[in-house]
Amino acid sequence: MFTSSQARVRAAVYKHLIRHGVAPDASSLAGTLGIDEPDALASLRELADAHALALGSDRESIWMAHPFSAVPTPYPVETTDGAQYRANCAWDALGVLALLGRDGRSVTECPDCNDPLVLEVVGGALVPSDDVVHFLVPPRRFWDDVGFT
Repeated sequence: MFTSSQARVRAAVYKHLIRHGVAPDASSLAGTLGIDEPDALASLRELADAHALALGSDRESIWMAHPFSAVPTPYPVETTDGAQYRANCAWDALGVLALLGRDGRSVTECPDCNDPLVLEVVGGALVPSDDVVHFLVPPRRFWDDVGFT
């Protein structure tokens, strides 16, 4: 599916996000992987074209590497050991915790009524609540406008 270069860049993006809670830029990826910056940037663009991540409007900076967001969002995620991340949506907030294999929570508010919305994972399972998460866009259409989704 990916070339070896793309796979190395993608893995480095996720390792950086997990370690630092923020996305790397092409320059730091190049340094980490021992490749030229234009090659790192080309791999990022190819990965974006394949929907493996999303770039900002500059086509150089990472915007999303699902389930992580590289920009501030209303969906912060904090693990029980204090690590902090940003997710793109409620679903991705749970995805961050699943990907990390850690317990934690995301505290946000309902975009419809502004009521508090707490998604908490304990022992690897979602803590039951009366909260409801609704998806306006069916999954098959997510990449039509991934920012809106």
